[in-house]
Amino acid sequence: MKQRTIILIAFVVCLVPRIILTSINKTANDDHIAPILLWNEKGIFPETKDCWECFQPPFYYGVVKSVAEVTGATTEDELRVLSQWMNFTFGVSCLLLVFFFQFQSSLSFKWNLSLALFWGLNPKLIAISIQATNDIPVIVFGMLFTILLLKCVENKSKILFVLLLLTVLFASILKGNGLVLFFVFHFVLMFLLITKQISFSLFSVKTVLLLALIPLIAFWGGYYGKHKKYGNPFLTNLPVAPAPNFFTPDSAAGFRKGVTTVWDSFFSFKIKSLIEQPYNVNDLSDNYPAHRTSFFTQLYGQFSNTSFERAPPSWSVKDETAMNFMRANYLLQLPLALLFLLGIFAVTKQVVKERSPQDFIHLAIFFIYLAFVARYAYNIRDFANMKLIFLFPALLSMVYLFKEGVAQIKNRVLNNTVIVLLNLSTLLCVINLIYFHIRLFQNL
Repeated sequence: MKQRTIILIAFVVCLVPRIILTSINKTANDDHIAPILLWNEKGIFPETKDCWECFQPPFYYGVVKSVAEVTGATTEDELRVLSQWMNFTFGVSCLLLVFFFQFQSSLSFKWNLSLALFWGLNPKLIAISIQATNDIPVIVFGMLFTILLLKCVENKSKILFVLLLLTVLFASILKGNGLVLFFVFHFVLMFLLITKQISFSLFSVKTVLLLALIPLIAFWGGYYGKHKKYGNPFLTNLPVAPAPNFFTPDSAAGFRKGVTTVWDSFFSFKIKSLIEQPYNVNDLSDNYPAHRTSFFTQLYGQFSNTSFERAPPSWSVKDETAMNFMRANYLLQLPLALLFLLGIFAVTKQVVKERSPQDFIHLAIFFIYLAFVARYAYNIRDFANMKLIFLFPALLSMVYLFKEGVAQIKNRVLNNTVIVLLNLSTLLCVINLIYFHIRLFQNL
Protein backbone atom coordinates (compact mmCIF):
# COMPACT_ATOMS: atom_id res chain seq x y z
CA MET A 1 0.00 0.00 0.00
CA LYS A 2 2.86 2.38 0.87
CA GLN A 3 4.55 1.74 -2.48
CA ARG A 4 1.30 2.34 -4.36
CA THR A 5 0.88 5.67 -2.57
CA ILE A 6 4.43 6.69 -3.51
CA ILE A 7 3.83 5.71 -7.15
CA LEU A 8 0.60 7.73 -7.20
CA ILE A 9 2.39 10.80 -5.76
CA ALA A 10 5.19 10.40 -8.33
CA PHE A 11 2.61 10.17 -11.13
CA VAL A 12 0.86 13.35 -9.93
CA VAL A 13 4.21 15.15 -9.77
CA CYS A 14 4.76 14.26 -13.45
CA LEU A 15 1.17 15.17 -14.34
CA VAL A 16 1.10 18.67 -12.80
CA PRO A 17 3.46 20.38 -15.31
CA ARG A 18 1.47 18.86 -18.17
CA ILE A 19 -1.76 20.38 -16.80
CA ILE A 20 -0.26 23.83 -16.15
CA LEU A 21 1.64 24.07 -19.44
CA THR A 22 -1.31 22.86 -21.52
CA SER A 23 -3.41 25.57 -19.85
CA ILE A 24 -1.03 28.44 -20.61
CA ASN A 25 0.66 27.44 -23.87
CA LYS A 26 -0.40 29.46 -26.92
CA THR A 27 1.84 28.19 -29.70
CA ALA A 28 3.56 25.20 -31.34
CA ASN A 29 6.69 24.48 -33.31
CA ASP A 30 4.56 24.20 -36.49
CA ASP A 31 1.10 25.39 -37.49
CA HIS A 32 -1.19 22.35 -37.45
CA ILE A 33 -4.36 24.44 -37.20
CA ALA A 34 -4.13 25.89 -40.73
CA PRO A 35 -5.08 22.56 -42.42
CA ILE A 36 -8.26 22.39 -40.31
CA LEU A 37 -9.21 25.99 -41.07
CA LEU A 38 -8.68 25.41 -44.80
CA TRP A 39 -10.68 22.19 -44.60
CA ASN A 40 -13.56 24.06 -42.96
CA GLU A 41 -13.33 26.80 -45.58
CA LYS A 42 -13.10 24.58 -48.69
CA GLY A 43 -15.17 21.63 -47.52
CA ILE A 44 -12.38 19.22 -48.54
CA PHE A 45 -8.94 18.51 -47.13
CA PRO A 46 -6.46 21.02 -48.60
CA GLU A 47 -3.85 20.11 -51.19
CA THR A 48 -0.32 19.25 -50.09
CA LYS A 49 1.09 22.64 -51.03
CA ASP A 50 -1.79 24.79 -49.71
CA CYS A 51 -0.09 25.35 -46.34
CA TRP A 52 3.07 24.43 -44.44
CA GLU A 53 1.61 21.33 -42.74
CA CYS A 54 -0.90 20.35 -45.44
CA PHE A 55 1.40 17.53 -46.57
CA GLN A 56 0.56 15.62 -43.39
CA PRO A 57 -1.94 12.71 -43.38
CA PRO A 58 -5.49 14.07 -42.89
CA PHE A 59 -6.57 11.67 -40.13
CA TYR A 60 -5.44 13.75 -37.14
CA TYR A 61 -7.00 16.90 -38.55
CA GLY A 62 -10.21 15.01 -39.30
CA VAL A 63 -10.47 13.88 -35.67
CA VAL A 64 -9.92 17.43 -34.37
CA LYS A 65 -12.40 18.77 -36.92
CA SER A 66 -15.06 16.24 -35.86
CA VAL A 67 -14.62 17.03 -32.16
CA ALA A 68 -14.69 20.76 -33.01
CA GLU A 69 -18.07 20.33 -34.70
CA VAL A 70 -19.44 18.82 -31.49
CA THR A 71 -17.89 21.43 -29.17
CA GLY A 72 -18.54 24.41 -31.45
CA ALA A 73 -14.86 25.38 -31.82
CA THR A 74 -14.39 27.36 -35.05
CA THR A 75 -11.73 30.04 -34.62
CA GLU A 76 -7.98 29.43 -34.80
CA ASP A 77 -7.57 29.98 -31.07
CA GLU A 78 -10.50 27.71 -30.16
CA LEU A 79 -9.18 24.93 -32.40
CA ARG A 80 -5.70 25.28 -30.90
CA VAL A 81 -7.04 25.01 -27.34
CA LEU A 82 -9.19 22.02 -28.31
CA SER A 83 -6.26 20.28 -30.00
CA GLN A 84 -3.96 20.94 -27.03
CA TRP A 85 -6.39 19.39 -24.56
CA MET A 86 -6.96 16.42 -26.85
CA ASN A 87 -3.20 15.98 -26.93
CA PHE A 88 -3.13 16.35 -23.16
CA THR A 89 -5.08 13.08 -22.94
CA PHE A 90 -2.45 11.44 -25.13
CA GLY A 91 0.25 12.94 -22.92
CA VAL A 92 -1.39 11.40 -19.85
CA SER A 93 -1.66 8.07 -21.70
CA CYS A 94 2.04 8.30 -22.52
CA LEU A 95 2.85 8.92 -18.86
CA LEU A 96 0.68 6.00 -17.74
CA LEU A 97 2.41 3.66 -20.19
CA VAL A 98 5.86 4.78 -19.02
CA PHE A 99 4.96 4.14 -15.36
CA PHE A 100 3.25 0.83 -16.15
CA PHE A 101 6.20 -0.39 -18.22
CA GLN A 102 8.89 0.77 -15.81
CA PHE A 103 7.30 -0.77 -12.73
CA GLN A 104 7.00 -4.11 -14.57
CA SER A 105 10.80 -4.39 -14.58
CA SER A 106 12.76 -6.59 -12.19
CA LEU A 107 14.75 -3.70 -10.71
CA SER A 108 14.27 -2.64 -7.10
CA PHE A 109 11.43 -0.28 -6.21
CA LYS A 110 13.96 2.52 -5.59
CA TRP A 111 15.37 2.17 -9.08
CA ASN A 112 11.99 1.86 -10.78
CA LEU A 113 10.75 4.99 -9.01
CA SER A 114 13.83 7.00 -9.96
CA LEU A 115 13.67 5.85 -13.57
CA ALA A 116 9.91 6.49 -13.83
CA LEU A 117 10.46 10.06 -12.61
CA PHE A 118 13.44 10.50 -14.95
CA TRP A 119 11.33 9.62 -17.98
CA GLY A 120 8.06 11.10 -16.72
CA LEU A 121 9.64 14.52 -16.07
CA ASN A 122 11.62 14.64 -19.30
CA PRO A 123 11.19 18.24 -20.54
CA LYS A 124 11.13 17.31 -24.23
CA LEU A 125 8.43 14.70 -23.73
CA ILE A 126 6.34 17.19 -21.75
CA ALA A 127 6.91 19.97 -24.29
CA ILE A 128 5.67 17.91 -27.23
CA SER A 129 2.54 16.84 -25.32
CA ILE A 130 1.31 20.41 -24.74
CA GLN A 131 1.33 21.46 -28.40
CA ALA A 132 -1.43 21.31 -31.01
CA THR A 133 0.47 18.91 -33.29
CA ASN A 134 0.12 15.31 -34.44
CA ASP A 135 3.32 14.16 -32.66
CA ILE A 136 2.15 12.94 -29.26
CA PRO A 137 -0.67 10.72 -30.65
CA VAL A 138 1.77 8.80 -32.87
CA ILE A 139 4.18 8.50 -29.92
CA VAL A 140 1.43 6.87 -27.86
CA PHE A 141 0.52 4.48 -30.68
CA GLY A 142 4.20 3.56 -30.96
CA MET A 143 4.25 2.75 -27.25
CA LEU A 144 1.05 0.70 -27.51
CA PHE A 145 2.57 -1.13 -30.48
CA THR A 146 5.61 -2.03 -28.36
CA ILE A 147 3.52 -3.45 -25.52
CA LEU A 148 1.17 -5.37 -27.84
CA LEU A 149 4.04 -6.81 -29.88
CA LEU A 150 5.74 -8.06 -26.73
CA LYS A 151 2.48 -9.67 -25.57
CA CYS A 152 1.81 -11.18 -29.01
CA VAL A 153 5.13 -13.03 -28.86
CA GLU A 154 4.12 -14.59 -25.54
CA ASN A 155 0.40 -15.00 -26.32
CA LYS A 156 -0.97 -16.26 -29.64
CA SER A 157 -4.29 -14.45 -29.09
CA LYS A 158 -5.94 -13.38 -32.35
CA ILE A 159 -7.46 -10.36 -30.60
CA LEU A 160 -4.00 -9.12 -29.62
CA PHE A 161 -2.84 -9.53 -33.19
CA VAL A 162 -5.80 -7.55 -34.53
CA LEU A 163 -5.13 -4.78 -31.99
CA LEU A 164 -1.50 -4.78 -33.09
CA LEU A 165 -2.54 -4.33 -36.72
CA LEU A 166 -4.81 -1.46 -35.70
CA THR A 167 -1.96 0.35 -33.92
CA VAL A 168 0.13 0.08 -37.11
CA LEU A 169 -2.79 1.38 -39.17
CA PHE A 170 -3.60 4.35 -36.93
CA ALA A 171 0.03 5.34 -36.42
CA SER A 172 0.64 5.21 -40.18
CA ILE A 173 -2.30 7.47 -41.03
CA LEU A 174 -1.53 9.88 -38.19
CA LYS A 175 1.98 10.85 -39.25
CA GLY A 176 4.66 9.71 -41.68
CA ASN A 177 6.99 8.35 -39.00
CA GLY A 178 4.17 6.04 -37.89
CA LEU A 179 4.88 4.03 -41.07
CA VAL A 180 8.07 2.80 -39.40
CA LEU A 181 5.97 0.46 -37.24
CA PHE A 182 4.92 -1.42 -40.38
CA PHE A 183 8.55 -2.25 -41.18
CA VAL A 184 9.37 -3.05 -37.54
CA PHE A 185 6.51 -5.56 -37.45
CA HIS A 186 7.67 -7.31 -40.61
CA PHE A 187 11.28 -7.34 -39.41
CA VAL A 188 10.26 -8.98 -36.13
CA LEU A 189 8.19 -11.60 -37.99
CA MET A 190 11.27 -12.39 -40.09
CA PHE A 191 13.37 -12.82 -36.93
CA LEU A 192 10.80 -15.18 -35.41
CA LEU A 193 10.76 -17.24 -38.62
CA ILE A 194 14.55 -17.41 -38.93
CA THR A 195 14.94 -18.41 -35.27
CA LYS A 196 12.16 -21.00 -35.74
CA GLN A 197 9.92 -19.42 -33.09
CA ILE A 198 6.97 -19.42 -35.50
CA SER A 199 6.12 -21.76 -38.34
CA PHE A 200 6.33 -20.75 -41.98
CA SER A 201 2.56 -21.09 -42.36
CA LEU A 202 1.90 -18.76 -39.39
CA PHE A 203 4.52 -16.34 -40.69
CA SER A 204 2.81 -16.33 -44.09
CA VAL A 205 -0.65 -15.68 -42.66
CA LYS A 206 0.56 -12.81 -40.45
CA THR A 207 2.58 -11.30 -43.29
CA VAL A 208 -0.40 -11.39 -45.65
CA LEU A 209 -2.60 -9.69 -43.02
CA LEU A 210 0.07 -7.06 -42.44
CA LEU A 211 0.41 -6.43 -46.19
CA ALA A 212 -3.38 -6.08 -46.38
CA LEU A 213 -2.96 -2.82 -44.46
CA ILE A 214 -1.06 -1.21 -47.35
CA PRO A 215 -4.10 -0.09 -49.42
CA LEU A 216 -5.85 1.20 -46.28
CA ILE A 217 -2.76 3.16 -45.24
CA ALA A 218 -2.22 4.42 -48.80
CA PHE A 219 -5.75 5.82 -49.15
CA TRP A 220 -6.59 6.91 -45.60
CA GLY A 221 -3.13 8.35 -45.04
CA GLY A 222 -3.29 10.39 -48.24
CA TYR A 223 -0.13 8.72 -49.59
CA TYR A 224 -1.81 7.42 -52.74
CA GLY A 225 -3.24 10.86 -53.53
CA LYS A 226 0.21 12.47 -53.21
CA HIS A 227 1.75 9.77 -55.38
CA LYS A 228 -0.90 10.26 -58.04
CA LYS A 229 -0.58 14.06 -58.09
CA TYR A 230 3.10 14.64 -57.34
CA GLY A 231 4.74 11.29 -58.07
CA ASN A 232 5.92 11.05 -54.46
CA PRO A 233 3.71 9.50 -51.74
CA PHE A 234 6.01 10.86 -49.04
CA LEU A 235 6.27 14.46 -50.23
CA THR A 236 6.90 16.90 -47.36
CA ASN A 237 7.11 20.68 -46.99
CA LEU A 238 10.86 20.67 -47.63
CA PRO A 239 12.63 19.56 -50.81
CA VAL A 240 15.07 16.67 -50.80
CA ALA A 241 18.59 18.12 -50.80
CA PRO A 242 21.56 16.80 -52.82
CA ALA A 243 23.19 13.88 -51.06
CA PRO A 244 26.06 15.03 -48.81
CA ASN A 245 29.65 13.97 -49.45
CA PHE A 246 31.25 11.62 -46.95
CA PHE A 247 34.14 13.86 -45.90
CA THR A 248 34.18 17.07 -47.95
CA PRO A 249 31.50 19.76 -47.44
CA ASP A 250 29.67 20.70 -50.65
CA SER A 251 28.30 24.02 -51.81
CA ALA A 252 24.63 22.97 -51.78
CA ALA A 253 22.48 25.95 -50.83
CA GLY A 254 18.90 26.53 -49.81
CA PHE A 255 18.98 24.92 -46.42
CA ARG A 256 20.15 25.83 -42.94
CA LYS A 257 23.34 23.94 -42.27
CA GLY A 258 22.67 20.60 -40.63
CA VAL A 259 24.05 17.56 -42.44
CA THR A 260 27.17 19.01 -44.05
CA THR A 261 29.06 15.73 -44.52
CA VAL A 262 28.29 12.17 -43.49
CA TRP A 263 31.39 12.01 -41.32
CA ASP A 264 30.86 15.31 -39.54
CA SER A 265 27.14 14.81 -38.99
CA PHE A 266 26.81 11.12 -38.12
CA PHE A 267 30.20 10.26 -36.64
CA SER A 268 30.71 13.14 -34.23
CA PHE A 269 29.62 14.18 -30.77
CA LYS A 270 30.37 17.84 -30.08
CA ILE A 271 29.91 18.16 -26.34
CA LYS A 272 32.36 21.10 -26.12
CA SER A 273 30.21 23.16 -28.51
CA LEU A 274 27.06 22.15 -26.61
CA ILE A 275 28.51 23.37 -23.32
CA GLU A 276 29.67 26.63 -24.88
CA GLN A 277 26.26 27.34 -26.44
CA PRO A 278 23.48 25.10 -25.09
CA TYR A 279 20.94 25.98 -27.78
CA ASN A 280 20.49 26.23 -31.55
CA VAL A 281 20.70 29.19 -33.90
CA ASN A 282 17.81 29.13 -36.37
CA ASP A 283 19.04 31.14 -39.35
CA LEU A 284 20.78 30.75 -42.72
CA SER A 285 24.01 32.45 -41.70
CA ASP A 286 27.27 30.63 -41.06
CA ASN A 287 27.32 31.95 -37.50
CA TYR A 288 26.02 28.81 -35.81
CA PRO A 289 27.39 26.49 -33.10
CA ALA A 290 29.38 23.47 -34.27
CA HIS A 291 26.90 21.10 -32.61
CA ARG A 292 24.19 22.13 -35.07
CA THR A 293 25.75 19.90 -37.75
CA SER A 294 26.09 16.87 -35.46
CA PHE A 295 23.13 14.49 -35.56
CA PHE A 296 23.71 12.76 -32.21
CA THR A 297 24.64 16.00 -30.44
CA GLN A 298 21.36 17.50 -31.60
CA LEU A 299 19.36 14.58 -30.21
CA TYR A 300 21.35 14.73 -26.97
CA GLY A 301 20.84 18.49 -26.65
CA GLN A 302 17.09 18.25 -27.16
CA PHE A 303 16.59 15.49 -24.59
CA SER A 304 16.61 17.51 -21.37
CA ASN A 305 16.03 21.07 -22.58
CA THR A 306 12.71 22.59 -23.62
CA SER A 307 14.32 25.64 -25.25
CA PHE A 308 17.30 23.99 -26.97
CA GLU A 309 15.72 24.15 -30.44
CA ARG A 310 14.57 27.77 -30.04
CA ALA A 311 11.32 26.71 -31.72
CA PRO A 312 8.81 28.12 -31.23
CA PRO A 313 10.80 31.34 -30.66
CA SER A 314 8.54 32.47 -27.81
CA TRP A 315 9.67 29.41 -25.82
CA SER A 316 13.30 30.54 -25.77
CA VAL A 317 14.74 30.77 -22.28
CA LYS A 318 17.71 33.16 -22.32
CA ASP A 319 18.47 33.51 -18.62
CA GLU A 320 22.18 32.82 -18.03
CA THR A 321 21.52 30.92 -14.81
CA ALA A 322 19.11 28.68 -16.69
CA MET A 323 21.82 28.15 -19.30
CA ASN A 324 24.25 27.02 -16.60
CA PHE A 325 21.74 24.47 -15.33
CA MET A 326 21.40 23.19 -18.91
CA ARG A 327 25.17 22.88 -19.20
CA ALA A 328 25.35 21.03 -15.89
CA ASN A 329 22.75 18.52 -17.04
CA TYR A 330 24.55 17.90 -20.33
CA LEU A 331 27.68 16.97 -18.37
CA LEU A 332 25.74 15.00 -15.77
CA GLN A 333 24.00 12.91 -18.40
CA LEU A 334 27.22 11.78 -20.11
CA PRO A 335 27.68 8.76 -17.79
CA LEU A 336 23.95 8.06 -18.13
CA ALA A 337 24.36 8.03 -21.93
CA LEU A 338 27.17 5.49 -21.48
CA LEU A 339 24.77 3.37 -19.42
CA PHE A 340 22.31 3.51 -22.29
CA LEU A 341 25.03 2.27 -24.67
CA LEU A 342 25.90 -0.45 -22.15
CA GLY A 343 22.23 -1.48 -22.19
CA ILE A 344 22.30 -1.76 -25.99
CA PHE A 345 25.42 -3.93 -25.79
CA ALA A 346 23.90 -6.16 -23.08
CA VAL A 347 20.62 -6.63 -24.96
CA THR A 348 22.45 -7.36 -28.23
CA LYS A 349 24.52 -10.00 -26.44
CA GLN A 350 21.34 -11.55 -25.08
CA VAL A 351 19.80 -11.72 -28.55
CA VAL A 352 22.89 -13.43 -29.96
CA LYS A 353 23.14 -15.92 -27.08
CA GLU A 354 19.49 -16.66 -26.32
CA ARG A 355 17.68 -15.45 -29.45
CA SER A 356 15.40 -13.61 -27.06
CA PRO A 357 12.39 -12.20 -28.98
CA GLN A 358 11.74 -9.59 -26.26
CA ASP A 359 15.25 -8.19 -26.52
CA PHE A 360 15.19 -8.35 -30.31
CA ILE A 361 11.91 -6.41 -30.41
CA HIS A 362 13.37 -3.56 -28.38
CA LEU A 363 16.55 -3.43 -30.45
CA ALA A 364 14.55 -3.52 -33.69
CA ILE A 365 12.16 -0.76 -32.64
CA PHE A 366 14.94 1.50 -31.42
CA PHE A 367 17.40 1.01 -34.27
CA ILE A 368 14.85 1.08 -37.09
CA TYR A 369 13.44 4.33 -35.71
CA LEU A 370 16.94 5.73 -35.27
CA ALA A 371 17.74 4.77 -38.88
CA PHE A 372 14.55 6.51 -40.03
CA VAL A 373 15.42 9.75 -38.19
CA ALA A 374 19.00 9.65 -39.50
CA ARG A 375 17.81 8.98 -43.06
CA TYR A 376 15.30 11.82 -42.87
CA ALA A 377 18.03 14.21 -41.74
CA TYR A 378 20.32 12.86 -44.49
CA ASN A 379 17.69 13.52 -47.18
CA ILE A 380 16.55 16.98 -46.09
CA ARG A 381 19.85 18.08 -44.49
CA ASP A 382 18.34 21.12 -42.74
CA PHE A 383 19.28 20.74 -39.05
CA ALA A 384 15.64 21.18 -37.93
CA ASN A 385 14.98 17.64 -39.18
CA MET A 386 17.32 16.12 -36.60
CA LYS A 387 14.37 15.67 -34.25
CA LEU A 388 14.34 13.61 -31.09
CA ILE A 389 10.53 13.55 -31.11
CA PHE A 390 10.64 11.48 -34.32
CA LEU A 391 12.40 8.82 -32.22
CA PHE A 392 9.92 8.92 -29.33
CA PRO A 393 7.50 6.28 -30.72
CA ALA A 394 10.35 3.98 -29.65
CA LEU A 395 10.24 5.47 -26.13
CA LEU A 396 9.43 2.25 -24.27
CA SER A 397 12.32 0.49 -26.00
CA MET A 398 14.56 3.37 -24.93
CA VAL A 399 13.26 2.91 -21.36
CA TYR A 400 14.01 -0.82 -21.60
CA LEU A 401 17.54 -0.40 -23.00
CA PHE A 402 18.42 2.14 -20.32
CA LYS A 403 17.00 -0.15 -17.64
CA GLU A 404 19.16 -3.01 -18.94
CA GLY A 405 22.20 -0.76 -18.76
CA VAL A 406 21.39 -0.02 -15.13
CA ALA A 407 20.94 -3.75 -14.45
CA GLN A 408 24.59 -4.36 -15.43
CA ILE A 409 25.83 -2.39 -12.39
CA LYS A 410 26.74 -4.93 -9.75
CA ASN A 411 29.02 -2.86 -7.53
CA ARG A 412 27.08 -1.31 -4.62
CA VAL A 413 29.09 1.93 -4.50
CA LEU A 414 28.79 2.41 -8.26
CA ASN A 415 25.09 1.59 -8.08
CA ASN A 416 24.51 4.28 -5.45
CA THR A 417 26.62 6.77 -7.42
CA VAL A 418 24.58 6.25 -10.57
CA ILE A 419 21.24 6.61 -8.80
CA VAL A 420 22.46 9.90 -7.30
CA LEU A 421 23.46 11.10 -10.80
CA LEU A 422 20.10 10.00 -12.17
CA ASN A 423 18.14 11.85 -9.48
CA LEU A 424 20.30 14.96 -9.88
CA SER A 425 19.64 14.90 -13.62
CA THR A 426 15.90 14.62 -12.95
CA LEU A 427 16.16 17.59 -10.59
CA LEU A 428 17.90 19.63 -13.29
CA CYS A 429 15.13 18.66 -15.70
CA VAL A 430 12.62 19.98 -13.17
CA ILE A 431 14.59 23.24 -12.95
CA ASN A 432 14.49 23.46 -16.75
CA LEU A 433 10.71 23.01 -16.57
CA ILE A 434 10.44 25.74 -13.92
CA TYR A 435 12.21 28.22 -16.19
CA PHE A 436 9.97 27.02 -19.02
CA HIS A 437 6.86 27.69 -16.91
CA ILE A 438 8.13 31.20 -16.15
CA ARG A 439 8.77 31.84 -19.86
CA LEU A 440 5.27 30.74 -20.86
CA PHE A 441 3.67 32.79 -18.10
CA GLN A 442 5.52 35.81 -19.50
CA ASN A 443 3.83 35.13 -22.85
CA LEU A 444 0.31 35.41 -21.37
